Amino acid sequence: MMITLDTITLPKDLWWEDETEWTPVEQSVEYSTTGALLIDIATKQAGRPITLTGEEGKAWTTRKTVLDLMALAAVPGKEMTLVIGSRSFQVMFRQNEKPIEADPVFRTIPPPDDEKYFLKALRFLILSEN
Repeated sequence: MMITLDTITLPKDLWWEDETEWTPVEQSVEYSTTGALLIDIATKQAGRPITLTGEEGKAWTTRKTVLDLMALAAVPGKEMTLVIGSRSFQVMFRQNEKPIEADPVFRTIPPPDDEKYFLKALRFLILSEN
């Protein structure tokens, strides 16, 4: 299964860890001052999270790829196309959290662009599914 973010190819063994934790329905339950039950319910329009995580020893990429991802995450509100296998999503980084977690596999000083990094997590919000 191929995974890409715009023109960046990501490790194929990243796992969508929160795929089944989201519900498209939002519900608010309150009581009025008279004691009546007030229920507000609606279908969410967007905002489903995608957290792609890597298992240690598997989700390796290059330092250049990590730097390219960091450059994308540094652009406020940047919309991108994320393709996971046959599914395509318009996404943006969850910038209210740590959008990217990556650690070097080896610690070469100074690190070259082809230095191997373990991609621990990428955090996105889905704006729409294509």
